[in-house]
Amino acid sequence: MHNELAALTDRINGLLARMERRDYPSRARLEDTLTDGYAYALSLDAECERIERRLAEHAAELTEESGEEHTRQISTLAQLLGRRRDELDSLRGLLAILRAGVQEPRVA
Repeated sequence: MHNELAALTDRINGLLARMERRDYPSRARLEDTLTDGYAYALSLDAECERIERRLAEHAAELTEESGEEHTRQISTLAQLLGRRRDELDSLRGLLAILRAGVQEPRVA
């Protein structure tokens, strides 16, 4: 999943760099990239929701007897959730910039 995000981010950054140089890509290419980006953002959002549910389940089961392993699992899930939220926020930021570029009249 991380490789897909890296490839998508590279694609978006490449399009943004072209637009900055006034080498405007086709509207179809921009819209395809936006569609792919929004789809990926939805999958990240769904993953965050799944992680949140798992965290809630582990937290509900946490007792003094559940031990360090249970606590470690909660910590691991919390860290993963934080990373996925950061990725989602970053992707949404790039998509907003790209969307603004698509709305410019210069895009072919």
